[in-house]
Amino acid sequence: MTIAEDGAPSPPAGDPGWLEQARPRLRHAVHVGPALTMGASTVHFVADGETRAYLRVGPREAFLMTRLDGSRSLAEIGVEYATLFGRRLAAEHWQQLMSLLASRGLLEPADPARLDRIRETAERTRRSEGRTPLLRRMPIPGAVGLVAPAARGLGWLLRPFVAVPLGLAGITVCVLVALNFATVYAPLERGSSWPVTLAALLISWIMIGLHEIGHGVACHRYGGRPTEIGLMWRFPFLAFYCKVDDVVTFRKASHRVATSFAGVYVNLVTLVPVGLLWLWGPDSGRSHDLAAALLLFGTVTVLVNLLPVLQLDGYHMLEHATSTFRLQSESARFTMAFLRHGPAGIGGYPRRARWIHTGYTLLAAAVIGPALFLLVRLWFGTLAGLWGPVAAALVLLAEAVLVIAFLRWAVRRRRPAAD
Repeated sequence: MTIAEDGAPSPPAGDPGWLEQARPRLRHAVHVGPALTMGASTVHFVADGETRAYLRVGPREAFLMTRLDGSRSLAEIGVEYATLFGRRLAAEHWQQLMSLLASRGLLEPADPARLDRIRETAERTRRSEGRTPLLRRMPIPGAVGLVAPAARGLGWLLRPFVAVPLGLAGITVCVLVALNFATVYAPLERGSSWPVTLAALLISWIMIGLHEIGHGVACHRYGGRPTEIGLMWRFPFLAFYCKVDDVVTFRKASHRVATSFAGVYVNLVTLVPVGLLWLWGPDSGRSHDLAAALLLFGTVTVLVNLLPVLQLDGYHMLEHATSTFRLQSESARFTMAFLRHGPAGIGGYPRRARWIHTGYTLLAAAVIGPALFLLVRLWFGTLAGLWGPVAAALVLLAEAVLVIAFLRWAVRRRRPAAD
């Protein structure tokens, strides 16, 4: 998320009647998101649809901001605040809040020059995010502009009476591929001609691009707007990406989940005609081999994207379904606190947060544990066949030390930003 920075003078509060007279209003483009659990705390995101800047606030600030509609005075809002939170805000507190909101151009009227500076800062900060040797985003100019026309032309595909049967049809194809894996994999095992391989790679890339457009279309349908569409280098892969930051401001969890699921839904829809070609088309030849390659790639793509331990669609769907933020990192922090200090280490977490983080930790262990065991077993068998069991064990031990050292470095590097 990008937070715009700027300065603004404090609102005048010299006369005693200021709180009774002032009726500030948020700009129409400003939206306050729902409550999200982040570790032991609760956060809200405030999005400015005009400047594309985001601000993270606590529940008290969010409560006040949602009532700045120009119809109620600050004194009236203060009474509601005192009733809910048990304390009355002094004029100095109101000054601080109004100054904060004005500095980010969130109040009416806003200075156009200030909004331009905030927009430039937000764009500059967004471009600087995610630039490491292992991760780099390269926006495609004009790609975001394709979302609105696509939403107008294809938005009907997201309606429940259309999406449910199409999604189930795609899931059926994935199940058939899993049940007939050997048959589907046979054409690839014996090798395909280079035109088939080239066509499979090209179509697969198009499917990945459509996957990301699907996220953007869903975001647009529920009132948001994607900020970027482009290519992302995430070592060792190069793939398309679509940033739909506005999803954190959607009031309904179902809309947030649907936006994250939209990419997988596009993959499921594209699998249906491919599955029909494989079932009812020629039993051999280039078209049959091409259909088999696309079925395998598409099914694997769906399954990988739905894994909740990878920060892909399935993970974000789980985040939105549980109304959480940074679920993975906060669950790791929760687990470490419990391991180090026992129940006292997690005493500050609300009951709901304890259930969510415990559940995600167990889910991650259930997925990662067997996968890691199979990977180590396969790698040990490969190394033992080449160099013997002793050398294989030493190599695995050295690799484990390197992985642990890297994880410790990554945690220390991320800790200041997270705090």
